[in-house]
Amino acid sequence: MLPDILEPGLTVVFVGTAKSRASAAAGHYYAHPQNMFWSLLEATGLTGGVFVPSTEDRSVTRFGVGLTDLVASRAASSDSLLRARDFDVPAFVDRIERYGPAVVAFNGGESAKRVARHLGHPPPAVGPAGWAVAGAEAYRLPSSSSANAAGGYEAKRLAWVAFGDWVRGLGTAKAPG
Repeated sequence: MLPDILEPGLTVVFVGTAKSRASAAAGHYYAHPQNMFWSLLEATGLTGGVFVPSTEDRSVTRFGVGLTDLVASRAASSDSLLRARDFDVPAFVDRIERYGPAVVAFNGGESAKRVARHLGHPPPAVGPAGWAVAGAEAYRLPSSSSANAAGGYEAKRLAWVAFGDWVRGLGTAKAPG
């Protein structure tokens, strides 16, 4: 499986549900060619407009960005292939507490729903969740996966741009580069 891309003091940690089979095989986060994560990350402005390809996923920390998943033990290209025991939410919360990012951004609804339930909150809609994970503000984004294409790419891009603006409004964003 892919190791987390985390270090202390990040601005944002993006949280997926599970690595896809394509990502696990490639050894890089969001490596499936139809996953829009890397272009959506660029659209947030958090990388200073720099496009980071999946093959350079470990370089995102220089922009104050980290990557992790709720399901660390296996790859699955669909949430429907996961079982309840695959989700280790307590270990995820421990990682967030250990690394202390300012923001936790859920890439899609399933990871947000699982963490919200664990913390005693209702599942969040897209946008600021109104609660925190180990001190990190929580935010739910529309999934970058092309399998979740509701609203199309432009609607997703606008939501991710709004997220970047929100992060910068917190005053916690690390200067790109």
